[in-house]
Amino acid sequence: MNFKIEKARPQDRPAIIKVLEPWNMHRIPSPEAEEIDLSCFFVAKMGENIVGVAGYKILSDHEATTRLLAVYPEFQGSGIGKALQDIRLETMYKLGIKNVITYSDRPEIIIWYKKHYGYQETGKLKKLSSHGLDNVDSWTILEMDLDNYFKNKTQKEYRVKTYIQDNDPVPLSQYDPLIINVCLTGMIYSKMSSPYVPISTDEIIEDAIKVYDAGARMVHIHARDEDGMPTHNAKYYEKIISTIRKERPGLICCVTTSGRNWSSFESRSEVLELTGDAKPDMASLTLGSLNFLSGSSVNSIDMIERLAIKMKEKNIKPELEVFDQGMINLAKYLERHNIISEKKYFNLLLGNLNTAPATIGNLSILSEALPKDSIWAAAGLGVFQLPMNTAAIIAGGHARVGIEDSIYYDHKKNRLASNLDLVKRIVRLAGELQRPLADAKETRMMLGL
Repeated sequence: MNFKIEKARPQDRPAIIKVLEPWNMHRIPSPEAEEIDLSCFFVAKMGENIVGVAGYKILSDHEATTRLLAVYPEFQGSGIGKALQDIRLETMYKLGIKNVITYSDRPEIIIWYKKHYGYQETGKLKKLSSHGLDNVDSWTILEMDLDNYFKNKTQKEYRVKTYIQDNDPVPLSQYDPLIINVCLTGMIYSKMSSPYVPISTDEIIEDAIKVYDAGARMVHIHARDEDGMPTHNAKYYEKIISTIRKERPGLICCVTTSGRNWSSFESRSEVLELTGDAKPDMASLTLGSLNFLSGSSVNSIDMIERLAIKMKEKNIKPELEVFDQGMINLAKYLERHNIISEKKYFNLLLGNLNTAPATIGNLSILSEALPKDSIWAAAGLGVFQLPMNTAAIIAGGHARVGIEDSIYYDHKKNRLASNLDLVKRIVRLAGELQRPLADAKETRMMLGL
């Protein structure tokens, strides 16, 4: 809510009295309330309209009293009252005030002063006229140690902020910026499946550049040979990565070490030997074996450990791929043995026939089970791509999207999608949900690169 706090002006008095009317605090001057000293008064404005007021009165060198805090009822809970209280406390503190006295007859306001500012009840004062609540015949006297409040203010605010971050939901705009990770081509789809599948090295590079320009900050790379067939040959990855580095140096390049087509450690780890401009930032590490309709991905614990150790030796961060909760157990085992460490990035892939179904419940279970210092992205396979991407954006995760996971734009499979189409949709959704996109620098910081 956009409002501003200003010092009151002489011409503001009628508007100030009007704000006090809903609370029966407008009888000024009266036995209960002396005339307003506008030099010690603040107003809260929305546009040119005064919607909140608050003042104070200096009693001595070290003591003061607050006066007439009020906000129009329709703006309660907006933060206006707290902003007015804060500015008058800050003003009194700068004047050397040590003790602040406040009078209130409303139980909810008394609790508010105690909760936010540490006031203590010190007595009661008989009312002299009808001012405030008619059915309450005395004021509760509240006092606060202003010096102590400001000495502990920063520590209290940090404690509250940390608690909220650890325990309470926050608006999407306060989550970390969204990382979009694009799986460009995979190992299965060909031009027979869709003309949008990037097959050649040049097509993969072209798609990587397009999705980066659209808002993606990470690409998951599978290379193809001259015949369009999946290959582990590092020379193809060398050309892809070095060209991307030249054209879009901010784009994070993650290479596959998949076990779907090759079983030997030497084949699967060949791409990890690249150096210089062709060295990958990250490499996929599937944390268990699983079956797809098109075949099996075999990943023994020994193979996983060997690949993870090689990545650590080469300073290549693993992209930890999880299809069910047991794979998270293995990630914790690897971390316990210091094979993986520090910031960890997980892809949670749901919707495969033989692993975790693509439901909100499963996404919640998997994301909650991750070890500390982890960030995650959700991928939905096939028709589940859009629902899981959307759920991840809402839940504070990140999005893996791309043709490897689904060649279709819609769940009825009427429209084939390009990688650019899929990224643009995620960017649009994130914008509607007010989740900011990560830039290249933010992405590297979040991933610990």
